[in-house]
Amino acid sequence: MEKWIVFGPIIIMFGFMGLLVLGFLILVTKLFLKGKAQAWVGEVIDKGHNVKDKDDGPGKEHFYHLKVQLENGEIHNIPATVQFYNEIKVGDKLKKEKGALWPKKI
Repeated sequence: MEKWIVFGPIIIMFGFMGLLVLGFLILVTKLFLKGKAQAWVGEVIDKGHNVKDKDDGPGKEHFYHLKVQLENGEIHNIPATVQFYNEIKVGDKLKKEKGALWPKKI
């Protein structure tokens, strides 16, 4: 009985933490699968580049994104690698196929 007084709250805490971790993993998986299930075609209407100071030391972090207007009129900001950002120009058409993680230039 005395063991449950000591270890009971610890077991409850680990159970609660396990549920939080499991919930987080389910959320990430759901968002990942939702992104892969999308398919769209759109035109690049703007390009953006943000610079941020690194939190852990000297230097800067660079973030690139493309603003894409889809055929249905929606506007999405798509993150981009440096290489993809440099080869895309405003006015280019992009297509994201179902099952792909990233769009391609068409």
